[in-house]
Amino acid sequence: MALPYKRHEVKERSRAHWHGACNVTLPSFTSTFDGLNPRAIEHDIKHGAAMGFWGTLVAAECGTTFDEYLTFMELSAAAAPKGFNLVTHLSNDTTEQMIATAKAAEALGYEAALVSYPPSFRPKTAADIVEFTKHISESTDLALILFAVPTWGFGSLHPSKFPPEAIAAMAKFETAAAVKYEANAPATTTGIADLLRRCKNDVIIEVPLEQYAPGLIDWYGMQWIGTSAYDSFGDRVPRWFKLLTDGKWDEGMELYWSYQPAREAKGAFHATFGGANLIHRVGWKYLSWLHGYSGGLLRMPQMRLLPNQMGALRTGLVRSGFKLPETDDAFFAGRFPLESAELVTAGRSA
Repeated sequence: MALPYKRHEVKERSRAHWHGACNVTLPSFTSTFDGLNPRAIEHDIKHGAAMGFWGTLVAAECGTTFDEYLTFMELSAAAAPKGFNLVTHLSNDTTEQMIATAKAAEALGYEAALVSYPPSFRPKTAADIVEFTKHISESTDLALILFAVPTWGFGSLHPSKFPPEAIAAMAKFETAAAVKYEANAPATTTGIADLLRRCKNDVIIEVPLEQYAPGLIDWYGMQWIGTSAYDSFGDRVPRWFKLLTDGKWDEGMELYWSYQPAREAKGAFHATFGGANLIHRVGWKYLSWLHGYSGGLLRMPQMRLLPNQMGALRTGLVRSGFKLPETDDAFFAGRFPLESAELVTAGRSA
């Protein structure tokens, strides 16, 4: 499957076709963690599509090797229903791996790539960020989602933690489609206002934090949101997002407020690992499992999910009216346990 557009079509395509919420799909492993679990991955991709998401980020940073991540991408592409968009995750150890990942995504017909910056990249100026990202842009025809977040450690270059002049310059790249903006906390909307002034005609500008979305939809017509674990709240995020963008505000806001206890529980959970510069992916996987995803643990090293944390998250969902599995016992093995990757290899050769 080829890339479904030409690089000069990226900006027009994103404006025309990127509408809705893009969630995140985490990999699933065998019970012995010696490889991926194809059936579980297939289930999760199809389940996200059935929930009404625009598409999904095929997530790295979950314990996969580089080769395993490429296989994860292939499995996801094979499982994705028509019209369900896939985003590759350029979170790699080296620039060369980032480009190789992007090239693999092109060949698989992915829609976009989320730009990341490896820990070895230590810019001295905003121009260094622009040049690094320009090299990625010139090396792939994929639509790029520029990611402005404090995680990269660029705080010494600007008080907002990501220089806005760098974002504005990168937004003009031919393949820049969107800016995923999480900088300038706690005044994120101030950063968004500055970006709208600087580059609203160049890219889609959005905040992936779903709690901000109604205000941003009303304020400037935000059309697309991603990437994040919106499946933590079942199918409610894509449902109310569509209602609001369709102008059905009373119905949409009723749905938005319907899971406030779950939203607060997840927010409190995220506050427990502030400063780690990592997301508690196992916690995300647990929340998605509660809504029908495959579940199962990720390969170490990962932050551990403790019983009291699971209990608090579950309570928030129960208070929000979600129907959940009666106990958490089955989460750890997952819905489709596979003992070893050797069984996958044997099945393919049979």
